Amino acid sequence: MSNFLPKDFSWHFPKPKKEEQEFAKGKKDILVCRECNAFYWHKSWRHHLNDYPELKENKNINFGLCPACRMIKQGKYEGEILIENIDSEREEQVESLINNFSETAFQKDPMDRVISIDKIAKGILRVLTTENQMAKQLAKKIKKTFKGKVNFTFSQRESTLRARVILGP
Repeated sequence: MSNFLPKDFSWHFPKPKKEEQEFAKGKKDILVCRECNAFYWHKSWRHHLNDYPELKENKNINFGLCPACRMIKQGKYEGEILIENIDSEREEQVESLINNFSETAFQKDPMDRVISIDKIAKGILRVLTTENQMAKQLAKKIKKTFKGKVNFTFSQRESTLRARVILGP
C-alpha cells in the first residue's frame, strides 16, 4: 500500500470544525454555571461534585454559563418540534408528557432541556430544545403515546433537528 502514496503524504487528518467546537479540550479547573448551578469537570457537565475524584481545596473554581444556558440567553436551539392536530382535551396531556420527559432528561444530563412550549395556533404546539437528539426522542415518544405520525428534517447549516408530529384521532 505504501507504494501508492507519496513519501511526503501526511497521515494526520484535521478534525472537522464542528467536532472541535462541540468537543473542545477539557478544562483543568471546575466551572460552575451561574444560572443553573451545573458543574463542568472531566469534559462534561454534571449536576453535582459528589463523584469528583481527588477534589482538593486548592482546585480553581470559575463561574460562567453552561452551553445550555448560553443557548437559551442567545435565543438559540438545536431541536424544534411542531405538534399538530391537538384537540383541547389532549392539550394538557401533551404538555404534561413534554414536561415529564424534560424533567427526566434533565436529571440524566443538565444540558438536556426543553426551552419553551408555545401554542402557535389552535391545535398546534411548538417545542424548542437545547439538544437535537432530545428533540428526536421526545417527538418519537409523543408519536407513540398519541398514535401519530412523525417526520424529521435536519439542517446541517443551522445544526438543528426539526420534527413534525401529527397526532392521530
